[in-house]
Amino acid sequence: MALTKRVEVLFDPRQYALLEQIARSRQETVGAMVRQAVEQQLLQPTLEERRAAIRGLLGEEPIDFGEWEDVKKSIEQEITRHFEAS
Repeated sequence: MALTKRVEVLFDPRQYALLEQIARSRQETVGAMVRQAVEQQLLQPTLEERRAAIRGLLGEEPIDFGEWEDVKKSIEQEITRHFEAS
């Protein structure tokens, strides 16, 4: 996925030096690390959302996932998105 939005984040010199050191050791950029941290900490489903999903899956009421071809296409799109992001 192309990166099209920019955000400016200010760090104190000590924080940024540590981020650069970690990024170098991982052979990635500070920006890539920040994007990964945002994804993991803020954009993933919360614990309660995951628990609710599990309760829904284990519930007695059947879940309508829709037509198989639509579900398959959605899964393929998600897999593609995941590989393009990494």
